[in-house]
Amino acid sequence: MLSTLHSLLPADGTAPEWVHLVPAGTFTGVDGRGPFRLRDPQAVIDASMAAGKLPIDENHATDLAAPQGGASPAHGWIVGMESRADGLWGRVEWNPSGHALMAARAYRSISPVFDHTADGTVVRVSRAGLTNTPNLRLHTLHHQGPEMDFIAQLRQALGLPETADEAAVLSTARNGVTTAATHAADIAAIATAAGVTATDRAGLVTALQAQHKDVVLVGTLSTEVTSLQSQLNTLTNERARERATAFLDAQVAAGKAINATLREHYITRHMANPADVETELGAMVSLNAGGLGDRAVLDVALQAEDGLNASERMVCQKMGFDPKKFAEAKKDPVAAAKAKKGAA
Repeated sequence: MLSTLHSLLPADGTAPEWVHLVPAGTFTGVDGRGPFRLRDPQAVIDASMAAGKLPIDENHATDLAAPQGGASPAHGWIVGMESRADGLWGRVEWNPSGHALMAARAYRSISPVFDHTADGTVVRVSRAGLTNTPNLRLHTLHHQGPEMDFIAQLRQALGLPETADEAAVLSTARNGVTTAATHAADIAAIATAAGVTATDRAGLVTALQAQHKDVVLVGTLSTEVTSLQSQLNTLTNERARERATAFLDAQVAAGKAINATLREHYITRHMANPADVETELGAMVSLNAGGLGDRAVLDVALQAEDGLNASERMVCQKMGFDPKKFAEAKKDPVAAAKAKKGAA
């Protein structure tokens, strides 16, 4: 079946490069014809352009005048087609007569002729004609001059490629709305925490900057406290070592049999737990014990008696010398040597 519908031409007298031929989806003519359906735009393009280029005549002369032997000159040729969000568009190469008709504003609309099935499915665009009786609600040709169709403008605004279809455009727009709403909610929450209104962006920035300074100050104070704590720990350890060392030295002086290899061991333990080490070493038997009393006092008394000190007395004991003879030899080494020689 063959049908003709109409779309408006630009009112400024220019010859547009692109013309809107078939609306997207389901549509009807102003006169009630239809409904028609554009189900497979690419299939329609392929079928339409299989003939090469499609003529644009006046008042459908090809269909009405030519069969009666009338003239039906082409004032332009549709040399290409493309599918857009709002339907099929054709690119036109206008003849001089076409430019003249556009400049004279002789016609206000263009009427595509297309084939369709019994259920209204469009299968091919055959040609188009200039007319003043618009029937189809299509974009004026002037829309494809310097302006873009709405979907194309959305693609550009959303940063999408020209190949993005309506679903991609809609999905990106919805995601943008969701992101904007989330961002607004985040700003509102931050503003509430900062004690300002969400609309007071300058106040919010000032509040955040002030809080940032507070955070920096807290960080500085934390660093200083850590440093002071480290110094305090060092000083505490030094004092604990001094006390442990003094205690251990006192125990050694008191005659406690503490092995020299265990000195550092006892100092470290005393630094950690003074009470345990002091209890342990306090229970250790002193070498000065055993009923002998003060060794220093005893040594003085014995030296007064035999003239020998503690070391000399120990030598006599170990070597089997007579303490009295050793004492005499100590007083007069020469006489002792002569007596020994004479005895020999």
